[in-house]
Amino acid sequence: MAFPAIPSRLRCPSCGASFVVQVHSIIDVGQEPELKEQFLRGEINRARCPECGAGGMLSAPLVYHDPARELLVSYVPAELGLSAEEQERTVGSLVNAVMNGTPAEQRKGYFFQPKTVLTYNGLIELILEAEGYSKELLAQQRQWFTLINDLLEALEDEDAFAKLVEEHRDSLTYEFYLMLSELVDAEGQQLAEGAENPLETLRAKLLERAAPAMPPSAPGAANDDELIDLLLGIEDEAAWERTVGQLLPRLDYGFFQALTERLEAAEGSDDAGAAASLGRLRQRLLDLLDRQSQQLREAEDEASLLIMEMLEAEEMQAAAQEHADELDEVFFLVLSRLQQAAAQRNNARRAERLMALLDAAREVREQQLPPELRLVSRLLRSEFPEESNRALEENRGLLNDELLALYDRYVEQIVEAAGEAVRERLQQIREQIVAKMTVLRA
Repeated sequence: MAFPAIPSRLRCPSCGASFVVQVHSIIDVGQEPELKEQFLRGEINRARCPECGAGGMLSAPLVYHDPARELLVSYVPAELGLSAEEQERTVGSLVNAVMNGTPAEQRKGYFFQPKTVLTYNGLIELILEAEGYSKELLAQQRQWFTLINDLLEALEDEDAFAKLVEEHRDSLTYEFYLMLSELVDAEGQQLAEGAENPLETLRAKLLERAAPAMPPSAPGAANDDELIDLLLGIEDEAAWERTVGQLLPRLDYGFFQALTERLEAAEGSDDAGAAASLGRLRQRLLDLLDRQSQQLREAEDEASLLIMEMLEAEEMQAAAQEHADELDEVFFLVLSRLQQAAAQRNNARRAERLMALLDAAREVREQQLPPELRLVSRLLRSEFPEESNRALEENRGLLNDELLALYDRYVEQIVEAAGEAVRERLQQIREQIVAKMTVLRA
């Protein structure tokens, strides 16, 4: 389900003109992929007065969701001055809306532990990190932004501008110009027709003094040898890591076989220089892949140790609460895997114990949800009538038409794939909710 922008009327603080802007409270790039690039270019929640041209980013709460990266993050601008309770209520309603718009079978553990950032730049960095950009590259981009601001301030001072260009000539790379061009396009879309774009003026002036060297690129049909040549030709570490990230699906067994054959051929022909370069490339690639695999193995090992420790606890719920910050996606993945394996081996006692831990961990994660959504989640997995009745009795204050509608939306998303017994149980629980509501209204 897409989440459309909301038209909002603003008054320009500079000239007092009134105008309408589109405000996004939820950006779900799984539903609307084009919003990712728009957001990263600074085109979303940005206002520009049509009368005087003044403008900037709007101070509005925002939840960003990227299901492909399993990223759910909230941002509430500090300048809004919301209390902790108001922030929690605002973010809770937005996260609830995202969950309601996501099919039940697509909801994963990260929904129960959304990330929070304190600044707009922090949100941008978190998204870029999820896209595979290294911290080093993000630091480089921050330096570029600082340089661009310095160059803009010196735009009318020829001597100061020329000095800045000479001092930072090594920073004026192809990647720098790419980022500058994106800023030029974003700024141009916000300016009134015919208005001068200072960033475009800056780009033209820079190109007169420091034109960048074009980087090598791999065509879509590039063979393994062409990919090897491409990677050998990239000297900048950040650019190399970014290129490897883009080419990762193509760096398969066949690629490494071709790389090894070229290395052996170079060694056989006594081409020491080529052999050394190819050897370094293969080692760099293997090291990078090993780091990724090692990180996953370490995370799974840590989760396994944590599960073993929690299984020894007398109180599962207390153990889960104690380790709430460690109940991440990897934890639930490993725990589910262990529980299924125990069940397949007919180890009923261990399977039951692991399932009890899984339920306790889920309940702890659900405590971070809004109360209504927490109750619905509990009802969906409750046995009828004892467990569901207990859940309803403990939450009598939440029983209203909104809660029933929320329950119906969730049930609608799962009944098609559910068996007859599950559908019957969910219908019985619904009738139980209605009966409780009738009693309360009497």
